Amino acid sequence: MAHSEGATGAPAGTVVPQELLEEMLWFFRVEDASPWNYSILALAAVVFVISMVLLGRSIQANRNRKKQPIEKETPEVLHLDDTGSKEQNSLNNLSKTLLSEQPNTAKVENELKESDVALVLLPHSPEIQS
Repeated sequence: MAHSEGATGAPAGTVVPQELLEEMLWFFRVEDASPWNYSILALAAVVFVISMVLLGRSIQANRNRKKQPIEKETPEVLHLDDTGSKEQNSLNNLSKTLLSEQPNTAKVENELKESDVALVLLPHSPEIQS
C-alpha cells in the first residue's frame, strides 16, 4: 500500500478512493514497448520490400518499352491528325480575315456624336477634331 500512496502524489490531507487509485495505475501504466516496436519495424521492412519490387518492375518496364521498335501510326490516328490540322487552318483563315478587315470607326463615331457623349471618350482622330 505504501507504493500506491507515493504514486498518487496527493497532499497528505487528501483522501483518494482505492478504485480511483487502481484506475489511475491502469491508465498511466508503464509497459515494455518491445512488441510494439518490433511490429512497427516489421511493417516498415515489408513496405520497403514492396517499394523496391515495384521500383524494379517500373525500371524494367521502361527499359522494355524503349527497346521495342516504334510502331507506325494507325489510320485512325492519321485521320485525327487531319481533322486537327483542318481546324487549325480554318482558325488561321478566320484570324487573318478578322485582322485584315478595318473596323468601321466612322459609324461608331457618328453614333457616339448622336448620343451626346463627350469628345473626351472618343478616340483621337483627325475627323473628330475638325
